Amino acid sequence: MNTMSHSRGRTPRVLTAVGWTVVAALLTACGVSPLSPGQAPAGKPSSPGAQSSNRATPMLPPQAALHGQFVGLGRNGQAWSTTKTDKQVLLRTACGWQNITLPVAPAAGDSVAVNGDTIVAVGFQAGNMVVQSSPDLGRTWSTKTVPSAQPSAYANVVMSPATGRFVAGAQVMDSLGAGGGSGPGIIGDPSSGMVQAIDVPGDARDAGWAGNALVAPDNGFGGTGTRLFRSDDFGATWTDLTKAITGADPPDHDTPLDTPYFGPALTLGDGTAIVLEETTPGSGVSVRVLRFSGDGSHGEIATLSVPGNVGIGPIPVLASTYGADGVIVAAFDSPTFQVVTEDGTVSTISAAGLPAAPGAMSFQDATNGLAQVTMSSCANGKTDCTSTTTTYATTDGGHSWVAV
Repeated sequence: MNTMSHSRGRTPRVLTAVGWTVVAALLTACGVSPLSPGQAPAGKPSSPGAQSSNRATPMLPPQAALHGQFVGLGRNGQAWSTTKTDKQVLLRTACGWQNITLPVAPAAGDSVAVNGDTIVAVGFQAGNMVVQSSPDLGRTWSTKTVPSAQPSAYANVVMSPATGRFVAGAQVMDSLGAGGGSGPGIIGDPSSGMVQAIDVPGDARDAGWAGNALVAPDNGFGGTGTRLFRSDDFGATWTDLTKAITGADPPDHDTPLDTPYFGPALTLGDGTAIVLEETTPGSGVSVRVLRFSGDGSHGEIATLSVPGNVGIGPIPVLASTYGADGVIVAAFDSPTFQVVTEDGTVSTISAAGLPAAPGAMSFQDATNGLAQVTMSSCANGKTDCTSTTTTYATTDGGHSWVAV
């Protein structure tokens, strides 16, 4: 059960294709593949408390398949793990868990995404970034190679469930090897083959989609964004929404600790995006849940208080999409979740089976989720310490969990 966790006005540059390559891959057709070991049959939840028939089919990962593997858990429902070969991944799809062979090994991070039958993955090869896309769950592939200044960085890709477009980028690293600062990103459309470089106000990994619009925080405050931007022209120009949302422009230097900051954009299946505006009042984090539509409108739909000891400085809360119209937020110091739907309803889940608050999580829908919990122990007081990260799965929306 042990796993290695990981966690403004600019003109786009159309990149020259360095060969679209088509690669064949073997894959069992969706809907007729046999159940993997440990996968629950349709309509029979594997854990107690599962909800009624309007929920998605429970889909546990194959038994022991995640043991000892790198497991990528993305905030927009992505979930994949490495396997025994570097180019093959175990990917969570709408058809269940599938072994998929990529043309190029994926980068660490949330670098593999799936929307329906379309897969987009990012990897690095010979100092360049390789964008890989498949329209048929891995049967055939197209690749585009683009220059990358950071060939060994973590990478992230976010697909829009509404349009199929994606935004991707490597984690921005400073001279000390820490993340932060603005950097280049890539947007693309698998259906047309378009891949285009853009400049993002912050880290491209934190951007998301509201219809055809991009929403992204900057990286101005301890790795979190004190400003939030929107682009309605695929990253060519960016509009600063901060003052319209918070009522004030944040200072560029000596930022007070109670300054609001923004978490990564969460891309929902209904074509909208959710961004959490967060402040640290001294104990826990206060959260405004903001909804962004494709037509340019935005507004607050709910407020939350996320308890826990957050220490000094901003700490983004852990959140994931939760079905087509909701998000789920984890507490800092207990296995407790809050679910927010777009109508403003807030509900609390006390998770059974999780030993502590998760350090990473991903919900494919409002039924199936994965979470990673790291537990530490020391044999001699504060020395000889070890930590173990375990992946847990839920098939009832987060009410009960089992180690996988």
